[in-house]
Amino acid sequence: MTEQEVDEFTTALVERYVDIQKFASVNSELLNIWNEAIDTLPPKIKDDFQERYNRRIREGSL
Repeated sequence: MTEQEVDEFTTALVERYVDIQKFASVNSELLNIWNEAIDTLPPKIKDDFQERYNRRIREGSL
């Protein structure tokens, strides 16, 4: 993947994950699947995801 593709993928991943988090009580099985999938991401993408997700949490976007 190019750097731009990694960036776009990570941004989309964070947006979808935040959506799932909003409805975690209804989507607990889906959330577990996402958590497992995130654990298997390449280190750079996983680190970027964690950084962006944490930023969204701090900014109150969840």
